[in-house]
Amino acid sequence: MSNHFKTIVGDRPTWYEGLKRFPRGIEILMKKAKVDGHFQELVLQDTYAAARSIDLDLNENERRILACTSKSVLQTMIQNTYVPKQQIKTFLTKRAPAMLALVLASTIALTGGGTKGITAEEMIEYEIENSTEKMAIIQNALAHYRDDHGGYPSTAQWLEATNPLAGYMETTVLFDPWKRKFHYQGVKDAVGTVIGYRLESLGSDTEDPKDNIPCPFEPDSHSFGGTD
Repeated sequence: MSNHFKTIVGDRPTWYEGLKRFPRGIEILMKKAKVDGHFQELVLQDTYAAARSIDLDLNENERRILACTSKSVLQTMIQNTYVPKQQIKTFLTKRAPAMLALVLASTIALTGGGTKGITAEEMIEYEIENSTEKMAIIQNALAHYRDDHGGYPSTAQWLEATNPLAGYMETTVLFDPWKRKFHYQGVKDAVGTVIGYRLESLGSDTEDPKDNIPCPFEPDSHSFGGTD
């Protein structure tokens, strides 16, 4: 990571404190476009008009990203967006507030062409949001895994070629924007049951803990700085 990247991330800018409020607008557009052919045509023709049609307010950063995104890249983003079966009905029939309630995390695959014109600081913001949103999906999957198995996956299971969460989510979510599997560690009790876990992204620079990205739900409980 270059020095100016370290400065931005290390100092934790104001938007970093609001990670739980990370932008959802583009994800909603892509998910609805994925399941609604008519809406997809509108998105490809005019993303702002598409957003207005479902009462969706895009923030400034989202508008900037979309302004720099070509039609072909939008098509790729829509194609690479995953919509769980149980959410399809809502994305077909509801407006933005109801869709927002369903959105746990973004699984949009942005290509290099889709980020043309975005500043270094905006790219860092995207990387942090993307990592955090993917970890939100992972944490949701971990909760379901615990309910089904009576505990969380072990560290060894997490590192296996076939991840234990494969049946609970898309496995592409296991990897951060730098194509590395998220850092995970199972926490065992005295008899060896995995009763907790630690989860984070190592950020752009794996040697510098200052840009590590914590998971969004109960980050203190799942921090690598804690004790068993």
